[in-house]
Amino acid sequence: MELSQMGGDMYTRAGTSLPTIFIDGPYSSPSEHFFDYKVGVLIAAGIGVTPAASILRSIYFQWLQSRDSLQVKKVYLFWAYRDMHTLEWFKDLLIALSEEGLGAVVEIHTYLTGKVPDSCSPQPSPVGDSFGDMVVSTPIGTTSYVGRPDFDCIFEAVGALHPDTRIGTFFCGPKPMQRIVRRQAHKWNGRLKRETSTYIDFYSEKF
Repeated sequence: MELSQMGGDMYTRAGTSLPTIFIDGPYSSPSEHFFDYKVGVLIAAGIGVTPAASILRSIYFQWLQSRDSLQVKKVYLFWAYRDMHTLEWFKDLLIALSEEGLGAVVEIHTYLTGKVPDSCSPQPSPVGDSFGDMVVSTPIGTTSYVGRPDFDCIFEAVGALHPDTRIGTFFCGPKPMQRIVRRQAHKWNGRLKRETSTYIDFYSEKF
């Protein structure tokens, strides 16, 4: 194909003028900023956990290459899902993180928002647990909280654990949940920066 410029903004092909095409983008993903922070909070719902899983895999491989070079010092994942079978595809990553001793760096908290299977019996959360009231055992050997995450309690607890810190918070999920998380993030950003010089920076992707 041979194109020749005409008049600065038009091209010809076999004597026919073609319009100029403008391309807007590409746009970066909010999660690209994750590694700018020493403390990161990942919040996801359903398939919105995909970007979070990608970040955790990246942390895993960085940890294998050089633990001392890992810039992120603490990561929290809060994932709401409806069906326990959803956890199966996450199992290998959870095992890998555990086997490599990343438990001190990565904390994963899952929330079963759908029906609790009849074979499961919810139990009270351990004393001092700020992230949920009831837990249930899962088929992959972990525990999940029962019900939706209480983001008011989550931001309060995480903020208290990291005074004088800028915390990157990254959300991926449905728009109604995004509004809730964003409102709580902004609320606690205002409160924490006054009380403990802690800031919460909020990024989101919605579907």
